[in-house]
Amino acid sequence: MNFSVSKAEGGRPCGRARILARWFRNPYLRQLMRISVFLLAISLTSIDVLLATPGHGQNAENATTITLELKDESLETALKRIENLTPFRFVYRNEEIRNINHLTLASARRTVPETLSLLLENTAFTYRQIRKNILIVRKEQGSVTEERPAVIDQTISGKVSDGEGGMLAGVSIVLQGTTTGTTTDADGAYKLTVPDGGGVLLFSFIGFKTEEVSIDNRSVIDVALIQDIKALTEVVVTALGITREEKSLGYATQEVKGQNLTYTKEQNVLGSLSGKVAGVQVTGSPGSSMGGTQKIKIRGVNLLDGTNEPLIVLDGTPMSNQNFSERNGQDYGNIIQDINPDDVESINVLKGPAASALYGLRGQNGVIMIVTKKGSRGARKVNVDYSGAFSVEKAGNFMPNQNLYGGGSTQTFSKLGDGTPYANTSVDESWGPKMDGTPVRQFYSFYPDDPDYGKTTPYVPHPDNIKDFYELGHTQNNNISVSGGGANSSFRISYNRTTTSGVQPNTWLKRNNLGLNASLDITSKLTVSTSLNYANNRGQRPAQGYDYGTTYFNQWFQRSIDMKKLKNYKYPDGSFLHWNLSSPSSDGTIDTEALYWNNPYFDAYENFSQDSRDRYFGNVALSYQLLPSLKVGGTIRSDMFTQNIDNRTAAGGRYLSEYSIGKYQNQEMNYEFLAQYSKTWGSFSLNANAGANLMHQKYTYLFQRTAGGLSTPGFYNIAASVDRPFVESYLREKEIRSLFAMVSLGYKDTWFLDASLRNDNSSTLPTTNNSYWYPSVSGSAVFSELLNWQPLSLGKFRASYAMAGGDLKPYQTTYFYEVGNVYTNPDRTVNSLYVPDELNNPTLKPSFSNSYETGLDLKFFNNRVGMSFTLYLQRNKNQILTLPVSGASGYTTTIINAGLIENKGFELALMATPIRSGKFNWDMTFNISRNRSMVKELYNDGTIDINNFLIASNTYAGRTVSVNAHVGEAYGNLIGQAYARDPATGKILLGDNNLPLYQTNHNFGSVLPDYTGGFQNTFTYGPVSLNAMIDFQAGGQFFSWTKMLSVKSGQAVETAALNQNGKNVRDPVAEGGGVQVNGISKTTGQEVTAFVDAKAYYRNTLGRDIYEEWLYDASFIRLRELKVAYTFSRDVLGKLPVRSVSVGFIARNPLMIWQKAPKGLNPAELANGSEPISWLETGQLITVRSYGVSLNVSF
Repeated sequence: MNFSVSKAEGGRPCGRARILARWFRNPYLRQLMRISVFLLAISLTSIDVLLATPGHGQNAENATTITLELKDESLETALKRIENLTPFRFVYRNEEIRNINHLTLASARRTVPETLSLLLENTAFTYRQIRKNILIVRKEQGSVTEERPAVIDQTISGKVSDGEGGMLAGVSIVLQGTTTGTTTDADGAYKLTVPDGGGVLLFSFIGFKTEEVSIDNRSVIDVALIQDIKALTEVVVTALGITREEKSLGYATQEVKGQNLTYTKEQNVLGSLSGKVAGVQVTGSPGSSMGGTQKIKIRGVNLLDGTNEPLIVLDGTPMSNQNFSERNGQDYGNIIQDINPDDVESINVLKGPAASALYGLRGQNGVIMIVTKKGSRGARKVNVDYSGAFSVEKAGNFMPNQNLYGGGSTQTFSKLGDGTPYANTSVDESWGPKMDGTPVRQFYSFYPDDPDYGKTTPYVPHPDNIKDFYELGHTQNNNISVSGGGANSSFRISYNRTTTSGVQPNTWLKRNNLGLNASLDITSKLTVSTSLNYANNRGQRPAQGYDYGTTYFNQWFQRSIDMKKLKNYKYPDGSFLHWNLSSPSSDGTIDTEALYWNNPYFDAYENFSQDSRDRYFGNVALSYQLLPSLKVGGTIRSDMFTQNIDNRTAAGGRYLSEYSIGKYQNQEMNYEFLAQYSKTWGSFSLNANAGANLMHQKYTYLFQRTAGGLSTPGFYNIAASVDRPFVESYLREKEIRSLFAMVSLGYKDTWFLDASLRNDNSSTLPTTNNSYWYPSVSGSAVFSELLNWQPLSLGKFRASYAMAGGDLKPYQTTYFYEVGNVYTNPDRTVNSLYVPDELNNPTLKPSFSNSYETGLDLKFFNNRVGMSFTLYLQRNKNQILTLPVSGASGYTTTIINAGLIENKGFELALMATPIRSGKFNWDMTFNISRNRSMVKELYNDGTIDINNFLIASNTYAGRTVSVNAHVGEAYGNLIGQAYARDPATGKILLGDNNLPLYQTNHNFGSVLPDYTGGFQNTFTYGPVSLNAMIDFQAGGQFFSWTKMLSVKSGQAVETAALNQNGKNVRDPVAEGGGVQVNGISKTTGQEVTAFVDAKAYYRNTLGRDIYEEWLYDASFIRLRELKVAYTFSRDVLGKLPVRSVSVGFIARNPLMIWQKAPKGLNPAELANGSEPISWLETGQLITVRSYGVSLNVSF
């Protein structure tokens, strides 16, 4: 094969490509083109449907004419050509028609039936049509053609099932030797009038063996067809949207059907994949975040910074999955949530570089291929489908707290000048007095407008004060779609609206989706198609992490606080009620401004953040059948969004009033050409694809923030800034020009060999070195075709090799200036340009990975048992690494290519149908995978030796915990303070005060899990079905800041527990209280068992110095999805104008079956905003259990 690449100077497009790119980038032309295509597609498809002549879709399609010319070719080749020219699909046994060759047919326009009649005229075969499926079958022997005497007719009725209890629609029933026949309806029922006197009925259906049943004077005949495994061909969507037979693939993919994504109305398609694909790890956010981050990794981590999320492709269009969230603050989620799950037909995961090699620089981390639903050609009627759900969300998994001691730092009450005791308001901890009902002045009694001003009230615990803050949330989801088509067209229009009211007060989320898929044959060879989508998201979401919103409840709070008193946070005079205040004066006056923490209701209703996003994505394509075996096409693809984020900080709280607004815009355009060639010669088959792509990205943002407060409290406008506001803008552009080709050879449907090659020319690379090639080769052997062993339905061995690359960020290879601002300049008057501290590198190259993969696929007993097993090894080198340089250069760091990470592991998927009976079926799937990411190299040039790369860190009170990549060890090592231990015994070392000692920079091992997977079961009994999805994780670990601070602040249960003496640990040590410690005295070397002061132990030692105590195993087993549904039969529906109705009970995250981490923490929901890997919990939002009902109706 020969490839040629046209390059341009300076890494930019040249000549005509540059002119066309500029033309298509014009926003007005693009908008006009979108509207025009949208209206054209709707108009043409609607006219085609509405003006169609009455009749069956089958007859309409039969009227389609084609031009076919054959010259000494095989029947199999002829049928494949007809498939390329029409919507028909042929089903036949290869071994039966393989010897029908030397067919010649003059070029002429004929209908499909006319063409088939000529092709089969002198053979032993005929055809049967079932909608768009045509079966090539043997002619019946002894066909009756002579006239018969008149006989009395009789009516035969019955039902046809699949042998597993499911009814089959569209089964062909023909009286043998005649043309008398019918098909089954949607419930598998049929009725046929035949001449009396007996005969044989032939029952045939695509994918099943034909059954011959004697009538024998029966009026009711029920038949169970047997699946014909060899007649079934599994088809999946691969890279660039190319459809392939699954058995021909030499690499690992795994498909999830759309129905399996929407059982419980999960609103993020990534979250729906959790546990359903081997090798795919999905780490989510708590449901209370409402559309929060869902992180996805395929085969672990292979980049030093952990940012290796896969490319997501929707109907061939690459989709942005940007995230605007941080570790602390609102979690706005990744924007792939803009895809409507109800529009998804299937998701196919391309796991390794061999599967995704055709995406070049963008496919290094795997690809999520999403295919949306489309209308059916030939339907000749409009189908309307509605699906809806209503669910309630309830906060759960609360962290246990002690309820014996209230707010303060000592166990005695302070007193006012008149001797009245008061509850400590200035200390945000619960090391205070016992809550024994003593009458005291509490925080609200110091507010003159409060009904309890100046009064004492009993000092008692409020065990549910945290729980009382949360409300019952609810979600309503409604989706409607209209689809149909004519003989030469199809369309589907859908609309979805989802509204969510959160479990935290004043939080909500609203989403609207509008989608259109349409296609139209302009001529018999020219087809136009489009997929257009619009998504609008608006939300007011809670904040997560430390020092934000309400997550401080378990970190800094008082167990004596009455949450119900805080709810009325605003007095009639406009002042605000807070619980954390400065200490009162002796006369009872107090500063009522918040000290460290606001009233949580003040934060909820005054300090909120709003976000909104408008997004347009889709494509317009033209394809032309240039030759019977050659199709060419061009596609324009677009993904554009505008994100707005509005943050408010109100006057009257602990912070200066402030307002900020950010506007973020992203646009990606892809211009694609693809040629597809398919040809069969006897036992050989060839599929070849070649094309080119021009990708252009443009990202901008404008951020504005007030300074010095707001001139008018409550007026949120940049113009209200007291000082000169902070304003920042940014522009980033990137372009990749690509050529690619793929060839697939097959022999006897048994041996397959694929090869692909892609060239990427990226604008992020130096102009003299910006062209890179990425090859792949894979093969498969379907040995079940050779063994001919009846129990083995499919046996396939596969192997592959590929090289993939990872692109750079823009502007890493060129020198540039940064812009100073009035606040960073010492005199605060002059903006200036300055050289950044990091030196860019013009010799940078993209990272490369070499991937090796092998696997085995087995299916037994007519697909009742199946297995897919994969072993892989991937080596990723040329990582981007920051290197320190001499200060004399004027820089502090530079960036280089260095580092090597090796990923290896296995994936196992098991499928089985343990029970198949007339009414009861049980289907199950089980996925498990293990991945190990090892850091093999970083950088060593003989002068500078870098053996550790800091990925992320967190510091509190001068103590740091971090996650790292260390040479020779597993990726993601957690390093922090641990117990100091005696080298000889391993026991904890104690100081002279008998408190534990600590050591710094201890390596606790990798945070990545050892195993991930899922277990799904579907049970069906008649009209009742039950689906249960369990996902799990074994291994991995995380550091919990919340748990550490709950102990430090005296809220945790253990800080007020009974000790070995039966005394409360807070009692004086001299009176039998205190915490028992065991260890080795560092001074004497002797073993020590002693009791120490609880506050000194928990607050000052464990709550600050010993991070080891707060590391938790991230293993869990969770019931993620549960659905029980009932489908009404046609007998129940009667004459209602509906095709089907089902109702169900749904539950999301109803039960954490088991976890190693303590209650109150959720290891399955550790997605900290945009942080690439999950290792740190700094203020996790509350877990939500969701329960609801669903309704599906088809008209």
